[in-house]
Amino acid sequence: MVRVRSWVPALAVVMVSVLAGCSGGGVSGASPSVDPYEVGASAMAAAASASASARASRDAALGPDLVARRDAALATPPPDKPENLGEDSLEAAVAAAVYFLKLYRYAAVTGDTKDFEAMSEQQCVFCNNIIDRATRLHQEGGWADPWEQTAEKVEAYPLNPGYEYHQVDVTLRSGDISTHHGDGSDGKNSPAETVLMRVAIRYHDGTWTVGDAEVVGS
Repeated sequence: MVRVRSWVPALAVVMVSVLAGCSGGGVSGASPSVDPYEVGASAMAAAASASASARASRDAALGPDLVARRDAALATPPPDKPENLGEDSLEAAVAAAVYFLKLYRYAAVTGDTKDFEAMSEQQCVFCNNIIDRATRLHQEGGWADPWEQTAEKVEAYPLNPGYEYHQVDVTLRSGDISTHHGDGSDGKNSPAETVLMRVAIRYHDGTWTVGDAEVVGS
């Protein structure tokens, strides 16, 4: 419990069993060899073809306007990493918490959760929920449109004795958030709002990680 004051498509292995038949003194004939690399390449080509076909079907369902919006979302660049992320200070805690929330937005928009996961501790309920939702949405061909996000005020508190996590309160202003399903239907739409996010974050092994986060006010 956090205490705060934080395809490569799977290749089918094809096993070819060559049974040598024996008959009255005859010599069994040589079996044709199977090149495993050819088998693997064939499996990958089939998977790629199936993937391309599925995407073409989704594009047809979406129509050109939504396809353009999806492609723009997927092309969103990742947020810049703060220069002081490797420091153990209150200023770095502030920068790390704001960066973490930018990575949340990036994961939802692009489906790329790698950097967000790197800052998320295993027990972080908020983190795991975001990772699962973003992954599922994008695996099904969906996405979120990029939205405006601004940290209007950030307050970080020093560690109290016996505590590992800094409490960082972020007043976060978010614009309208719209998600879309791969079949072209609308997903969840949230109006613009300002909320107070409380992030439990700690510095260890030269990096900052989040033990949990929650909305505590609006």
